[in-house]
Amino acid sequence: MNKLLTLACYNLGLWGILGFFATIILGFVTCCANLSSTVFYTALIVFASIGLAATTICVVRGCKKQHQ
Repeated sequence: MNKLLTLACYNLGLWGILGFFATIILGFVTCCANLSSTVFYTALIVFASIGLAATTICVVRGCKKQHQ
């Protein structure tokens, strides 16, 4: 249980930092390209979905290694 929590917090923390920078970069690109806010929010939702999926996969793989 401790390894599960540690892996989840570590991966979500990394994706959180990446998400912060992605928000700044996407905001800048969206503003400069004169795109709508829908495009900005859609890109952020896609990025967050990828982050959650990657975190889930990494945590599951990390916990499976512990049981083998």
